[in-house]
Order: sequence, then structure tokens, then C-alpha cells
Amino acid sequence: MPGSGTLLGAGTRWLLLGAPADAALLDRVWELLTATAPAADAVVASVVGHHGEGVSLAYVDLAPAHRAHVSRGGARVVESDGVHTLALGTAQVPGSLRLVGGVVAADAVDLRPGSAPRPPTTGGATSGATTGAPPAAVPGIIDAIPPEILASRASDPPPEPPPVVTADPVEDSRQGLDERIGHTVRRAADPDHDGHTTFRAAEAPASSPPPPTPDHLHQPTHETVLAARCTAGHLTPAFVPTCRACGRPVPPQDPARVPRPQLGVLRLPDGDTVPLDRGVVLGRQPTAPPETADWPHLVRVGHDSSYVSRTHLRVELDGWLVVATDVGSRGGTTLRVPGRAPERIRAHEPYVWEPGQVLDLADSCEVVYDVVAGVQA
Repeated sequence: MPGSGTLLGAGTRWLLLGAPADAALLDRVWELLTATAPAADAVVASVVGHHGEGVSLAYVDLAPAHRAHVSRGGARVVESDGVHTLALGTAQVPGSLRLVGGVVAADAVDLRPGSAPRPPTTGGATSGATTGAPPAAVPGIIDAIPPEILASRASDPPPEPPPVVTADPVEDSRQGLDERIGHTVRRAADPDHDGHTTFRAAEAPASSPPPPTPDHLHQPTHETVLAARCTAGHLTPAFVPTCRACGRPVPPQDPARVPRPQLGVLRLPDGDTVPLDRGVVLGRQPTAPPETADWPHLVRVGHDSSYVSRTHLRVELDGWLVVATDVGSRGGTTLRVPGRAPERIRAHEPYVWEPGQVLDLADSCEVVYDVVAGVQA
């Protein structure tokens, strides 16, 4: 049930907290809930140490090896017919939401075990599943979600690269900094930033020279596009009738391959804009993916929302396309298009972001993709 409290959990371990939870506490508790060792004492100690003895919380661990029930303050844990109810005060569960795992705002929750036993950290408890042996199957009818799907878990995102500290960080990082950073937007100071910036060394040369490349392939295609010009002189994709920037007609002409222009800007909630002259990574404390060849803009957003992940959304340029990918964030990403119902985009699946559309990070930070005619060559 949505509410003012915070519910987080995965698998057999769930915590309902009756106090505001900041990012540092959520990260610590999430690590404990997804660890293999018993977590009851450590979870309670972390919450009490952060909020004090008077905090309201309800915690359950339904794993047979280390089952535990803990309630403090005005929270309660009730078990009836195999269903465990966690609630703050007298809140009731109307059955309005279904959750496999993660972090949401809630005042109460019903935990209904799945149809087959699951390890402590590889599955998610759902509020609508039932316990016991599954009913006899009816030919041709799917009457339940298979246990192996319920017990599955998305792969963890790649680890963040560790900070690099050298004998003289200022001097060592000075060379080539302008070329690597370029137009990167500098955001306001973040209280959980560690004060170090990671610079990746240039790749070592190959042991043997690559085979010669044909002359017609010498021009890098990832930085050039096939383009035409509209009547106002804006570059636009070839073979389209109207300009992507101003809407004016594009007269007949032979297209040319040119360096890709800036494709527009991302408009942030505070009014700042990020130029789309290369990739962008957004989050509370974003880092570039290890496989990135060109250093992207690292843009900090959602400082006041604990549901925005440190690295939440990655934006890449592919020809004339702007491609956005949720990198497995905790709060998810919602697509908002005028005239259509909001739609949740799937994690780790690329999405072609069209001008005028909004991507809402964790339902708390709206970012708009906009084409600006004046920035094109």
C-alpha cells in the first residue's frame, strides 16, 4: 500500500521503515538484505544507529535457515495462514500494488511466499503469490508463473571503476584534460562524492599493426552522418521532406557525408541544458562505462531523491538517433509522451528517444530531449 513509509526488500528479506530514508541508509540496508549472511541484527542496528531508538520498523526474514521477525515503535508484524503483514500503526493492505523486489513508498505490505522454496538472495517475495504445492496443471492453460522465473534475478550492473590516486594527481591529470572533458556539465557539489575523479589511461598499442584499411573506409562512420540542408541552412538527415530542426522543406539535392552536428539538448529540471554533441550519463553520482571510447557528459541529477541511482540512465548517439538505456536503476525510468499514457522502459534495453519526449528518472526527475535549430552548423 503506498504511503509515507519506505519498503525495501528482495527475496525472503523485507524491511518497512517509518522514517525518511536517505541514500546512504538505503544503500547500506540494501547491501545487508541482499547478502548471504543473516541480516536481522545488522539491519536493525543500522536503522537505529541512523534514526535513534524511537524509530518505527518492521523486519522479516522468511528463509528457513535464519527466520526472524523484528518490530519496533508503532510498527507490527502479523502472520496469518502463511501471509506475513508488515504495517506502520494500524495501516491496512488493500492489495493495490504487487512488488517482487526493490524500494517503494508504503505504509503496509502483505508478503505471500511463492509456490516453491527459493534461496534467500536470488528471488523476490511478492504480495500476491501463494505457498504450498502448485495445483494440477490443466492442458493448454498457463495458471501460474513458473518458479524458475519467479526465482530469477536481473544481472547486477557492472561495478564502478575505483578512484585513481597518483603521486601528483593535479599534474598527472592536467595533460589532455581539456580534450577529454570538453563541454561536460559541472553540477553542484554532492555530499556523498568521494572527492576523486577517475581518469582512464589511454589504451596500450596493439602488439602488431592492424591490416591496411581500404581508402573508402578511412573516414570514421560513428562521427559522420549522411546529411542534406533545408532552405534555412540547417543540417538534417538525408532523404527526409522536412528539416528536423525548423520544419522547413528540404529541397532536392545530393546528400553529403559530414561531421555529425549537435543533435539537440537535454533540458534538466533546474533549467540547465546538456548539449548532445556526444553521449551523456545521468545519475546521483554517474560514472562512464568501462567500454566507452569517447568520454561522455557526466550529469548529476536527483540529489534530493534517494530513488535515483548513482548511475541511472545512459544516452548514446548513433548516427542521427539519440538512444537512451536505463542501466538497471533502482527507481526505474518512465517515458512520457504528450497524448499517451506513461510507459515504463525496460532496464538494459536501448530506446530511441524522439525530440519532445520526456524520460522521468524514478518518477522524480524529468529530462526533456529538445532539438534546437540554432546549435546546428
